[in-house]
Amino acid sequence: MRGTRMILALLVALAVALGAGTVVASPEAMKALAILEMREPTPAPDVTLSLLSGEQAAMRDFRGKVVLVNFWATWCVPCQWEMPLMESLYRTYKDRGFVILAISLDRGDPERVRAFVAERKLSFPVALDAQLEAASKFGVRELPATLLVGRDGYIKGVTYGPREWDGKDARELIASLLSEAKRGVSR
Repeated sequence: MRGTRMILALLVALAVALGAGTVVASPEAMKALAILEMREPTPAPDVTLSLLSGEQAAMRDFRGKVVLVNFWATWCVPCQWEMPLMESLYRTYKDRGFVILAISLDRGDPERVRAFVAERKLSFPVALDAQLEAASKFGVRELPATLLVGRDGYIKGVTYGPREWDGKDARELIASLLSEAKRGVSR
């Protein structure tokens, strides 16, 4: 009997070590936000973009963080609506390993994007993709388009259209992804 308990305890410890029974992204929050989970493990494309700040940023630079990648444009009304909500979400979780990378698809003078960001007091990184290279690699078809990337660099889900990013479901989802990442769960 004692040997059986010992073997059972070792099996449970092994299962936990291998990732069985760990937390996954909240399926309820994913469903409520209409975020489609990836069917197969899909790494985020390793694109390099110019930030409004003048610096370069590559997706690999964000490895180890949970990243909300949002494709948008200043002329996109739904994008305009969700940006302040994303700022609220970002401020809540940025110190816990969460980043928003907003990728503008605006063409022409980047001053229009800079003015938009300043007017709304957005503090998360904003990148420019006027040639649509990143949008193409991510498979973006419409705006706004949002992808969630785990700390492991793999896309966890994708959604099109605006979302209430400062709402209960979004906060639950980001908290679960941050928790998942801490426990070492991947793909």
